[in-house]
Amino acid sequence: MALCFFVMIPTEISTFGIPGQLLFALLLVGTLAIFVYTATRRWQLMTAGGPPDNRWDRIGERIRGLVEFGIVQRKMFRDPYAGLYHILIFGGFCILSLRTVSLVLEGLFPRAGMPFLPPGLWHTYLFLKDVVLVTTLAGVILALGRRYLFRKERLDPSLDAAVILCLIGFLMVTDLGAGAAMFRLHPEHALAAEPVTALLSTFLAGASPGVLRGIYIACWWLHLVAIFVFLNYLPFAKHFHVITALPNIFLRKLDPPGKLSTIDIEKAAEAEKFGVSRLEDFTWKQKLDIFTCTECGRCREVCPTHLTGKPLTPKGFMVDLRQALYTEAPDIVDTAAGRADAAAAERMANRRPLVGGWIDEETIWACTTCRYCEYACPVSITYTDKLIDMRRYLVLEKSEFPKEAQTAFNGMERQGNPWNLSASDRDAWTQELPFSIPTMAEVEDKNAIEYLFWVGCAGSYEDRGKKVSRALATLLHEGGVKFAILGSEETCNGDSARRLGNEYLFQMLAQQNCETLNGYGVKKIVTNCPHCFNTLKNEYPDFGGKFEVLHGAELVSHLVKEGKVKLSAKIEKSISFHDPCYLGRHNDVYDAPREILSAIPGLKLKELPRSRETGMCCGAGGGRMWLDEKIGARINQSRYAEIEAAGTDAVGVSCPFCMVMLGNATTEMNGKTEPFDILELAAKALPAQPSSGQGASN
Repeated sequence: MALCFFVMIPTEISTFGIPGQLLFALLLVGTLAIFVYTATRRWQLMTAGGPPDNRWDRIGERIRGLVEFGIVQRKMFRDPYAGLYHILIFGGFCILSLRTVSLVLEGLFPRAGMPFLPPGLWHTYLFLKDVVLVTTLAGVILALGRRYLFRKERLDPSLDAAVILCLIGFLMVTDLGAGAAMFRLHPEHALAAEPVTALLSTFLAGASPGVLRGIYIACWWLHLVAIFVFLNYLPFAKHFHVITALPNIFLRKLDPPGKLSTIDIEKAAEAEKFGVSRLEDFTWKQKLDIFTCTECGRCREVCPTHLTGKPLTPKGFMVDLRQALYTEAPDIVDTAAGRADAAAAERMANRRPLVGGWIDEETIWACTTCRYCEYACPVSITYTDKLIDMRRYLVLEKSEFPKEAQTAFNGMERQGNPWNLSASDRDAWTQELPFSIPTMAEVEDKNAIEYLFWVGCAGSYEDRGKKVSRALATLLHEGGVKFAILGSEETCNGDSARRLGNEYLFQMLAQQNCETLNGYGVKKIVTNCPHCFNTLKNEYPDFGGKFEVLHGAELVSHLVKEGKVKLSAKIEKSISFHDPCYLGRHNDVYDAPREILSAIPGLKLKELPRSRETGMCCGAGGGRMWLDEKIGARINQSRYAEIEAAGTDAVGVSCPFCMVMLGNATTEMNGKTEPFDILELAAKALPAQPSSGQGASN
C-alpha cells in the first residue's frame, strides 16, 4: 500500500451526497472533540481537591524507570506468557501509530503522500508494519487464550476486556484486508517490502477490480472508524490504562518504598480535616493510580489478606475506588469548578460515604502493609498510602478503630512502648550480659561512639527479643565496635502508631526521639528491628533526624567479611530464611542475613519457594501485630505451613515481629521447625563468649 494514495483514495468518493473528504474531516473533528472533552473532564476530576504532590523531580531516574517498566515492561515478564502478548500488543501500538497518522493524512489530503519520510525509510517502515500487524494479531489471540482457555484465578471474566481485544484484532484484520486488496488491484505499485500483504493478496487472485475496490474502501473506512471508536471508548473502560499507564510509571513514587507521607498536623487540626474521607481528598497522583489500574489481578494473587480469606484484595479495593470516582465524577468536577447547582450540592451532601460505604472498614484495617501488591503491580500503583490515609481519618477525625489498638496507643503515649511496660525497665535486658553497655548519657566523649544501638520496644521488653538484643550486643562487642544505647531515654519509634492511622502520636514520638538523638550528636544507628530501621532511616528525616541507619544483619555481615567477627563454632542444622517485609520489599535488604547464615559452619540454607521479593508476610506489619485476626485463616499460620513444608530444622528471621508471629504459629500448629533470629545463631557460632568489659570503651 506504499503508493495507494496515488491510485485510489477512499475520501475521493462521495457518501450520501457528501464529499468523502469532508465527511472524513467532520468525523475526525468530532472524534477529537469528544475525546478532548472526556479527557478534560478526567483531568478536572483528577486534579479536584487533595493536597499537592510534586512528581517532577529526579527526571533522569523517572525516564529510566519509564523505559524499564513502561517500554520494556520488565515486570510483565514475571509471567512470561502475559509478558509475551503484552509486548506484542504494545509494540504494535507503538509502530502502528505512524501507520494511523499516514491513513489520517491520506483521508484529509488525498494526494499529499507521506512527506515526512524519505522513500527508503518509508519502505523499511512498511516492512515493520507488515510484520507487526501479524505479531499484534498473535498477541491478541494469546491474550484471548489467557482469558478464556488458560485463565488464571486473578483474572475475572470481563466483557470490557473481550471488547477491547476484539477491537484491536479488528484493526489488524482491516488493515491487512485493505492492503491485500490494494496489492492485488495495482500489482504494478506493489512493494517487496510488504511480504505479508503480498501473501494475503494471493487469496484475492480471482476477484474483480470492482470487488477489490469495494474491499479496500470498506476496510479503510472500518479501520479508521474503529480507531476513532477505540479512542473514545478507552476513558470509560478499564483499558484507560492504555493512555495513563506510561504517565503513571513516569510519575511513580521515588521516595523509599517504606516511607509514608507526612501531613501537617497543625494545618489539619485548624481545618478539622485528617486523612481521606472523600474521593477529592486523595492527591491527583493517587487518583491517577485509580484511573490506571488494569485489573490484571497480579496484586490479588499475592496479597496475604486475600489468600487467607480477608475482605481486602488490592484489585477489588482499586476497582471500588474507581467505581466511586466515576459515579461521583460529574458532581465532583462541577463543585471543584464552582458551577454546581443546588441539586448537585444536595447530592454531594448526601452521597454514599467513601469510608464505611464504598470501602468497608474491615477492608481498611485488614492490610499488613507488606507491599507485595505494589511490587507485583506492573504500572507502579501504590495501595498502602491510600489505606493508611483512610485509617488516619478513622483514628484522628472519627476516633473509630479496633479496640485492641487503644491499648497499644496508650502504652506508646504513657510508657513509650506498646506493651505499656515501665519505661525504667527499658535497659533491663543488659543485666544478663557479661559486659556492660553504657548509655549515651554516661558517655563523656560522644564522638568516640561509632553506633547508637537502637534496641526498640520488642528488643527491650519481649522475651525472645531481649535474647536477640543480647546476641547483637555480643557480636558488636566481639567485633570491637564502640556502641552505646539510650536506655530509658529511648521510646517507641512510632511505626505502629503511624500505620494504624494515629499520625498525631507518631509525630509526637518522632519529634521526641529526634530531639534526643540530635542532642547527643548521633550520626550512625544500628537496630535489629526492620520497623525501627525503616522509620529511623526513611521517615525521621522529615522531623530533622538524618542518620545513617543499618540493620543489625548488615553491620554484622560487614564485620564478618572484614574478619572482625569470626564464626567458627559449627551449628549442624538445615535452615530456611523468612524475609521480613520491612527489611526486604521496603528497604531492599536481602543478602546480608543470608551472608551471615552462609558464614556459619554446618548450617545448610534452603530457600523457601516464596522468598526474597516474593516472600510472604508474617501478618504483623501495618500495626496488625496489636490487632486480633478474626476473619479467615491466620496469616502467620499460613506462612508457617509453607516453612514447615520446606522440611528444614529451623527457620531464620531478622525481625522481632516475625519471631513473635512465627513462634506463635509453631506453638499453635505444634510445629517442628523452630524460628531463630540469625543473630542468635551468629552469636552461638562465636568461638567463645566475650569476657566482661565495657561495650563502648574497649
